[in-house]
Amino acid sequence: MAGIKRELNLDGRHITKHLPDTPQMQRLLQKEGVAHVFNDQATM
Repeated sequence: MAGIKRELNLDGRHITKHLPDTPQMQRLLQKEGVAHVFNDQATM
């Protein structure tokens, strides 16, 4: 990202809700109706 001049760190508490076929992603999908999902953690 061109506008961010510092290193970004992922918050480990939120990683699993953005990975496919995890219980956390399924729960978010049922609750919100949508989920932003990446193919894997390396892509995220």
